[in-house]
Amino acid sequence: MSALKKIERDQHAAEFAAVTALLDQLTASDIITRMGLEARRDEIAAALAGMTDEPKVPTASAALFFGGKPVAGSRGIESEFGGNAVTKFQDLVAKLMADEAGALGQRGIVPNKGAATLHITNVVRGSFGFLLEEVEPQGEAIDTSLKVAVDNAAQLLSAFGETSEDKFRAAVEKIDQRVLTTAQEFFSLMRTSGATFRLLAGDEDRSFGPEAVSRAAERASSTRVTETEEQIEGQLGGVLPDAHQFEFRSVSRGPVKGSIDRAIPSSELAELNRTLVNVDAVATLKVRRVLRDGEIARESFTLLRLDARQEPSAAL
Repeated sequence: MSALKKIERDQHAAEFAAVTALLDQLTASDIITRMGLEARRDEIAAALAGMTDEPKVPTASAALFFGGKPVAGSRGIESEFGGNAVTKFQDLVAKLMADEAGALGQRGIVPNKGAATLHITNVVRGSFGFLLEEVEPQGEAIDTSLKVAVDNAAQLLSAFGETSEDKFRAAVEKIDQRVLTTAQEFFSLMRTSGATFRLLAGDEDRSFGPEAVSRAAERASSTRVTETEEQIEGQLGGVLPDAHQFEFRSVSRGPVKGSIDRAIPSSELAELNRTLVNVDAVATLKVRRVLRDGEIARESFTLLRLDARQEPSAAL
């Protein structure tokens, strides 16, 4: 169900509850009022019944509702705040889309940023917010790349508000530092502006009250993601070619498990099992670390290359 359909469903459900509550308060003498309310209740019930999950349309859609100081009820929102909030969400989507494609560099212009463009297609009420959508779908049978990026952005922002520290760290482990910095800017804007918000996208429907905004902003400001390339010596325990997973017994670290670079074909990985298991070798790894207040909170490994260790030449 699209973000717009979810909003419509929530609005109908709220109105149905309000009408039902009014009916419960009527007396036997309120005949005319009861007839009008019952007719409205039946109309809403029919509308809700007709809002079954529509066939999945693989296009991007997100709704951002805002509350707090920048918002004047359902009438309006401070223009500078609203523009900045939408811009930072759009920037987060663009960076996640580039990161998913393996094209996000450490600095500079975000590649293919135009393909990540969302459009404001509606103003949504309740508090006050915006409906953002992909207006030029690619007609794919599966989710568009932009939809995947929008859904990932929603899941990432939700992770910052999780009460579980482990769930937050697991989500951050997968992202680039530039993505983390943009999330930090988004939550910093929410906190300094005294804003709250609700985000609907994909399967996510998450509300951030003052406490959740404060928790998310603190996490974003105290977290850093680093990525280095390191070589370690040891022996290969084995690989799972189809899953692209490995286990390596390191001399310095002990057992190391992780993923294998997808650029290495499964046929080569099967060969590693035949030729390098229990053989002294050098593993070249991409090591990604999540740091909280300068301390390592989580560490993950990607195998980039594995070579049999060369014995030094005998002295003449």
